[in-house]
Amino acid sequence: MSHSTRDKALRRLCASLLAFTSLVDIAGAAESSRPPLALGPCTLPQLARPARCGSLEVPEGSDQSGGRRISIAIVVIPAAAGALPDPIAVLMGGPGEDAISAASIFADQFAPLLRDRDLLLVDQRGTGRSNALDCDLFAGEDPATALRDLFPPLAAERCAKQLQARADLTQYTFAQSANDLERVRRALGYGPLNLSAGSYGTRAAQVYLRAYPQSVRTAHLASVVPIDVPPPLTMAKSAQAALEALFVACASDAGCRAAFPNLRTEFHDVLARLDAGSARVTVPGVASSVPLNRGRVMEWFRSQLYRPGTAAAVPWLVHRAYEGDWQPIADGIVASARGMHSELSVGVFFSVTCSEDIPFMREQDIERETRGTFLGDYRVRQQQAACKHWPRASLPDRYRAAAQSAVPTLFVSGDTDAATPLWFTEHVARGFTNRAEVVLGGRGHTEWSGCLEPIYEQFVRGGSARELDTPSCEAVPRPPFKTK
Repeated sequence: MSHSTRDKALRRLCASLLAFTSLVDIAGAAESSRPPLALGPCTLPQLARPARCGSLEVPEGSDQSGGRRISIAIVVIPAAAGALPDPIAVLMGGPGEDAISAASIFADQFAPLLRDRDLLLVDQRGTGRSNALDCDLFAGEDPATALRDLFPPLAAERCAKQLQARADLTQYTFAQSANDLERVRRALGYGPLNLSAGSYGTRAAQVYLRAYPQSVRTAHLASVVPIDVPPPLTMAKSAQAALEALFVACASDAGCRAAFPNLRTEFHDVLARLDAGSARVTVPGVASSVPLNRGRVMEWFRSQLYRPGTAAAVPWLVHRAYEGDWQPIADGIVASARGMHSELSVGVFFSVTCSEDIPFMREQDIERETRGTFLGDYRVRQQQAACKHWPRASLPDRYRAAAQSAVPTLFVSGDTDAATPLWFTEHVARGFTNRAEVVLGGRGHTEWSGCLEPIYEQFVRGGSARELDTPSCEAVPRPPFKTK
C-alpha cells in the first residue's frame, strides 16, 4: 500500500471512529444526565394486558446538533411480576411493517416469558407511529394498473417527491433504525435485549448486532434474510421450488389429485394464454375488459406460496383460470394492491431495498437466477423501475459483509417457505458461533408453532444456544386443498 493510500485509509478510519465515539458519548451522556424515559399508561386494540406508551425524539440524520428531528414511538408491555432487565424486543419485516399494531399477537406468542420480562415494541422510523412514510401507490390510478404493475413506476416517483417534503429518504435504512433502538434501550434503562426478528427484520437484527454487540443478550431470527444477498434476485428460483413442491403435494393428496389430475399441464396452459394476451377480466370503473399481465399474475401466485394456508388455494385458482374464469385471480391481485399501503410503509420499503438490494444485482446474475422460472425477471424489473427515482443512501463500509456474531442465536425456518429458502439460514448461520437451528416441517414464512414455544422459552431463560434442547418438531400436515 502506498503512503498516500495508507494515509487516506487512516483518515477514513479515524473519521469512522470519531463518528462512532460521538454517538456513544452523546447516548452515554444522555443516559447519565437524565432519568429513564417516562412512559404513560395506554390501551391498545385487542390487548388485554396493561401497556405503557411514549416516544423518544431523535435526529433524523447523523447530525446531533441540528436538522430535522423525528419521534420514535415506543410501547412496553410490562412483565406480570418483577421484570428482569432484559426485555424481548421485536423487529418487524417488510421492510416497512410496524411493531405496535401487532402488540396483541406478540403478547400472546411470548406469554410464558412475560411473567418476568417486559415486551418492548418500537415502531421503526418511517413506520406506524414513528413519522410514517405512507404512500398509496394505487390511489387515483386506473384500476387496470394493479393488474399490470406491482409497483407502478410513476406512482413510486410521485411518492418519493411527496415524502421528500417532510423526510430525508436516505435516512430510513436499517443502519439508522439500529441507532434509534439503541437510544431507546438506553433511555428506558434496559440491559442487553432479547431480539426477536422475522423476515426483513432479521436483517435489521444483524445490523444492530454488528453495531451494538454488547446490547444483545440473545437473538431469535425467523425466516432469516442475509445481509449480503439481495432477495429480489432469489425470488424466482425460490418460488419455482415451492411451486414444484405444491404440484407433488397435490398429486399425493387424494382430494386434490381427484379434483385436479392435470394440474401441472393446466398451469403451463395458463402461462401460454397469459403470454398470448388472451386472458381478460372486467374491472370496476373500466368500460371494457382489460388484459392480465403474466408477470403480475405470477408475482401474485408467488406471494400465495409463502405459507401452506394460502398455497392451498393455488391449484383451484389455476384450474379456474384454465376453465376460463380469471376473476378470482384478478380480484385477489386488486385486493392485494389496495391493501399494500395499510400493511407496510411503502416509503421505508423503498428506502431500504433501493439502497441495500437493488443496486447490487448484476445483469448476468438476473438472467441466470430468473431463467426458466414461471416468475421470470418480472419482480426484479418492477423493483428496479420503482427505485429509479428513489433517493439512495450511502451505506457504511462493509455494510453488506456477511454478519459475524458470538451472541447466542436461534435460527428458525419453515420448510415450505417460498420467500426465504432454507439455504438462507445455512448461509447466515455460518457466521454465528453460538447458534441453534430449528426447521419447522409443514410451516411457511415466519410461522410460529406450539413446538417452538418451549424451545424459545428455554433459549431466552438460559441465554445460550449451545445447551439448547432442540427436538425435531413433528411436521404439520398441509391444510386441506381448496377444491371447489
